[in-house]
Amino acid sequence: MSTAQSIETVSRPNLFHFTRRPRPMVDRADGIYLWDKSGRRYIDGSSGAVNVNVGHGNRNVIDAMKRQLDRVSFAYIFQFENEQAVALARDLAERLPNGLDRIYLVSGGSEAVEACLKLARQWAVATGQDKRWKIIGRMPSYHGITLGTLAVTGDDVLTRTFDPVGRAMPLVPAPFVHRDQDNLSLEERGVRYADMLEEKILEQGPESVLAFIMEPIGGAATA
Repeated sequence: MSTAQSIETVSRPNLFHFTRRPRPMVDRADGIYLWDKSGRRYIDGSSGAVNVNVGHGNRNVIDAMKRQLDRVSFAYIFQFENEQAVALARDLAERLPNGLDRIYLVSGGSEAVEACLKLARQWAVATGQDKRWKIIGRMPSYHGITLGTLAVTGDDVLTRTFDPVGRAMPLVPAPFVHRDQDNLSLEERGVRYADMLEEKILEQGPESVLAFIMEPIGGAATA
């Protein structure tokens, strides 16, 4: 049995999956397309998990990654500076508004949101506002799969299993302009949803509210 055959026939029981239904085994990818082992082609409409938006097999990206791997593959930030990380942080800061000039690099979206939640709480403690800990989210919404990000996510299917472990945060309705059954203008709807947020803050106690988290552009959770 070849390695490829072995992977296709016996790997599935050993790997965690989101569904019991078998998914196509990807063989290769290029640009916006993926091909499975049978040769069927798919359009990668979500750019992976929105992380391959420059296209699969992008030669510039591959060459840059190889050059860096040939030079050094990892430098632990607690002991060393990394030239490429410094350069990336500088480039990002130059593109951001004034005042947003400190960059904290992470490996993905869940970790990024988790870091923001922790930073907000750390700021509150450092400024003598220890009572602020509630982060108001929206229902529905999606912010990640760590315990912290699930606490502010508005999706019962994802969060209910972990509610006893974490601390579920207060939620307000997410706007559904295309579904609202009323004759309000966009501005009037905006005021209505802002009022809902204000009511939730007052209900929870303004002195306990740390932050409000929202998706400026809704993804699959609010489609």
